[in-house]
Amino acid sequence: MLHPWAQFLDLSALRPPASLSESTYRVTQNLCYFLRNYVVLTIIIFLLTLLPRPHSLLFFLCLSAAWIYFVLSRDYPLTDHRFAIGFLAVVTWGALSWNHFWMKLYLSTMIGAVLALVHAVSRLPGDYSIGNPRGGYRYATF
Repeated sequence: MLHPWAQFLDLSALRPPASLSESTYRVTQNLCYFLRNYVVLTIIIFLLTLLPRPHSLLFFLCLSAAWIYFVLSRDYPLTDHRFAIGFLAVVTWGALSWNHFWMKLYLSTMIGAVLALVHAVSRLPGDYSIGNPRGGYRYATF
């Protein structure tokens, strides 16, 4: 489940950690809780790198929407969607190879990872288990 962006971008929850152990605790909690938000943020960064090529941007926007639908919006295992996931993987690989976008994908993934790590370290973990039937720590499993 994608968590609300207002909760994700809440500036009042940003505080520097006091110790290394607190940093690691925050990273584990926030990465588990906001994992899907971080993935969507990384996809948005990749799509922004495609702005100079509008046809490729439109194609990868549709491809990203398909990935988000089949992978991120599901609360159950993807065993029944193996063909669709395999097809999307082949189409994605082909599109990245044909357009030579590997470097853009690599750079946007690195930028997304750095932003996710900075956010996860600086955000105070809340009580993520409220309203969550499976608990807060293992909520972001696919």
